[in-house]
Amino acid sequence: MRSEGTVNGLIRNITEGARAAHAFILEGRAGDARDSFIKSLASGLECTADDPLTRPCGCCPSCRQIAAGSCMDIVRMAKTVSKSGNASYRTEDAADFTERLGMGAYGRFLIGIIDDADSMSEVVQNKLLKTLEEPADSTLLILAAANRDALLETVRSRCSIIRLSEYTDPDEDEIRSAAAIEETAELFMKADCRFYEFRAAVDKHIKSKTDAFGLLDEIEDAAAARMKDGRSPAGMAELIGLAETVRSDMMREMNYGRALRRLFLESR
Repeated sequence: MRSEGTVNGLIRNITEGARAAHAFILEGRAGDARDSFIKSLASGLECTADDPLTRPCGCCPSCRQIAAGSCMDIVRMAKTVSKSGNASYRTEDAADFTERLGMGAYGRFLIGIIDDADSMSEVVQNKLLKTLEEPADSTLLILAAANRDALLETVRSRCSIIRLSEYTDPDEDEIRSAAAIEETAELFMKADCRFYEFRAAVDKHIKSKTDAFGLLDEIEDAAAARMKDGRSPAGMAELIGLAETVRSDMMREMNYGRALRRLFLESR
């Protein structure tokens, strides 16, 4: 664990009212570390141990139910699987999710979890706004996202941010992924980069929409740095605008590979 925070301290902040929010964006790369953190956080929130310093205790009925995956107060938003086998969040998934959240908790809290929340389209995100702003009593929502900037501002403004990096150490896969995304952004920014080179880098290093959002962040940061240095400010401003358009396209469910190729071609 990092010294910046502990899961137990976060649990106490939430349950003792130091955090006014009832909705949280957990920002961190998808994987075992994020899944484990969500499970530990949910266990601590539901834990019935008398001493708050011992939550999650791992021994009470609530902790055991969560460990077994049978806790009725943990509700995850399901994805719809298309005929082609692709899974994505639809408005009906959001409707089912919010309806269940409105039923209330059996135990201490009803915890609604949205995995890969940054993959939701704008339409689906808008469907959740009322619930994010005015959830039922004793209801908490956790939106797990690798990149919170991929969420609408109206969603972000209703949530507090929990950064996974403040509670866990990055694993080797996360470090390699971040380095590969940075390398792909550097290639994109080279004036002599050819389309086939960029396409090959995307195919090799960008494995998900989350990675694609991360690549857009790196490209925008590089463009902003060049503007600050006085290098082609008009061109860099246009590139940032194109990147934001591509971000919106991906949020509307455009294939990320196609969107990134479009960014390259339109920026040249």
